[in-house]
Amino acid sequence: MTIDTVIFDLDGTLVDSAADIAFAANAALAGEGLDPVTSEEAERLIGDGARKAVERAFALRGGPTDEDALDRGARAFTAAYVDPGQPVLGRLYPGVGETLARLAAAGLRLGVCTNKPQAAALRTLSALGIAARFQALVGGDCTPFRKPDPRHLLACLELLGSRPASAALVGDSRNDEEAARGAGALFVGVGYGYGRPCGAAPLLERFPDIPRALGL
Repeated sequence: MTIDTVIFDLDGTLVDSAADIAFAANAALAGEGLDPVTSEEAERLIGDGARKAVERAFALRGGPTDEDALDRGARAFTAAYVDPGQPVLGRLYPGVGETLARLAAAGLRLGVCTNKPQAAALRTLSALGIAARFQALVGGDCTPFRKPDPRHLLACLELLGSRPASAALVGDSRNDEEAARGAGALFVGVGYGYGRPCGAAPLLERFPDIPRALGL
């Protein structure tokens, strides 16, 4: 199989964003009079979008479970996450910038498919200096579908003019793996993030190992 397109998950794959997630979750928790979470606890909130992160944060702190409270929390979370006055606290994983440059130099199309809201994803990529590396970005609020639904990944591939059979999705979670498998794309799992793919073996432990895994 010749790969001409590589799509990346964001949190836990490109960016260690636990501190940003904690900041946004704590805005939601504060609105309900609940204690904040730590960055370590915030790692357990990541993977299924803002509302699910709030639901998990409320569960950690014994917060409300009704729909109105979760809706309020999701709004507070998103507002804090995209606040231009709040510096991005996340950091690129080691080797991300150099590896993306290598993949681009090899002529591959690059994109990002994330359950994070589009504005927050773009803000993160821009602040960390890698937004220009990607020809497509599809956040969790850009389509009616989110990973693990393969249609989320397919929307990103469509923007790139790419076929699933010649594409790879790099990610750290079961959501990423299921989206790739369902779309008919290659899945490349990384083991240093927040999730754990269910069937990928072996997992890559360093971002710079991606070109080798793709046969470059």
